Amino acid sequence: MEVRTNTTVQEFKGNGKMNGVVVKNLKTDEVEELNPAATFIFIGLDPNTAFVKDSIDLDQWGFIQTSPQFETNIPGVYAAGDVRAGSTKQVIGAVGKGTTAAMMIRHYLESALRNRGYRGDWTKNSRQGRPASRWSGRFWFYRHTA
Repeated sequence: MEVRTNTTVQEFKGNGKMNGVVVKNLKTDEVEELNPAATFIFIGLDPNTAFVKDSIDLDQWGFIQTSPQFETNIPGVYAAGDVRAGSTKQVIGAVGKGTTAAMMIRHYLESALRNRGYRGDWTKNSRQGRPASRWSGRFWFYRHTA
């Protein structure tokens, strides 16, 4: 794998399938056509966090610092996705982390209000006699019971 910095893509070549990429070096203005087997476009490395800089802890690059449960330094405020320090900067990761953060927010609100709120599928599992969902201390697990 070759990583090229200070380089922009000028053109993707191909017809239904990529067979070439024209790139330009921003320092030398040199234009080159490459024929990689695959291309991964990595953009957006500057997080859009200026609106929270005076209240939420940011790292040296401006990404939001969180605990492993996505909590920020302010109780009840969570962060997920590309603005979070340590994120993978990929859509699939942001979707998964966003889902986990939503579950953490739900748990926080239930704890703060001392109310289970939405009870989910609380049908009894006939073999084990336990609720179909439970809090493990880190993540919320749901077990589907038919």
